[in-house]
Amino acid sequence: MSIAIAIAAGAASAVAYGAGTAGQHAAAHTGHGKPDAGRLADLLRNPRWLAATAGDVLGVALQILALGNGPVVLVQPLLVLALPVAVAVRSWFGEPPPSHRDLLNCALVIVALGGFFALLGEPARGRIIGAGPAAWTTGLVFLGGIAAILLTRNRAPTLRAVVFGMVAGSWFGVVSVLIEAVSVVWEKDGLSGFDDAGGLVPLVGMIVLAVVGYLLVQIGFQIGPLGASFPVNLILDPVVAVVLGAVLLGERVPLGGAKVLGYLACLAVLAYATVRLAGPEPCQAPGAETASDPSAILEP
Repeated sequence: MSIAIAIAAGAASAVAYGAGTAGQHAAAHTGHGKPDAGRLADLLRNPRWLAATAGDVLGVALQILALGNGPVVLVQPLLVLALPVAVAVRSWFGEPPPSHRDLLNCALVIVALGGFFALLGEPARGRIIGAGPAAWTTGLVFLGGIAAILLTRNRAPTLRAVVFGMVAGSWFGVVSVLIEAVSVVWEKDGLSGFDDAGGLVPLVGMIVLAVVGYLLVQIGFQIGPLGASFPVNLILDPVVAVVLGAVLLGERVPLGGAKVLGYLACLAVLAYATVRLAGPEPCQAPGAETASDPSAILEP
């Protein structure tokens, strides 16, 4: 295990994910407020979407490398850097370049991450998730996510996009825990390590949640603005990963003194900056849909 490799690979993964996200949203967003299966299929022939997806594939490879060298509680929060990267490169896809407000919020994201890591200290790797916990954790988050999507299927497009982002982010947090287990099994035993439940269950859970979650991300991009689905996705992913890393894997997350309040303060700053980064500029044309407009979310 090398913490330096974990940090470098995790940060590089965030860069790849950020560039991919900007391109995918530009290609997938229809502005119609509802999923379009035909348009999703057409994306497979869209060069811009395919190039952006290649960035995601690179991001996955780098994330696997990072999780193979460092604990989940260290690696997964680094992926929040994907949003500042997406904002920085969005002009490549016809969007406005970063404004002064954007740059300020990018700085807040970095400060919040720095604060979290200062409170965390040097994390130690814990145990690898077993077949039983992997199975019930995967099953619970999958069924809970599907239930949330079904309960909001007739609601406003922005709210539905938020829910898609919430579900995908929660699933990706679980995926990071499963990736760590899969990478350790692969390094130790190769393909033969997946002959028993200890390796097979995390592998199957990882594939199911990752593939279906990726599809949910694309649907969220279709039906709502980036500010609806992406911030909540990006925030819940590391939050779920850190909680599971501490509870299921036994990774060290110091909670003594006022550190819990410190974590919450970092999360609040991160959430504030992330929502503002993914949202539109204040000078947006009247009537446009925004993630921060309550009427857009509650509209029947």
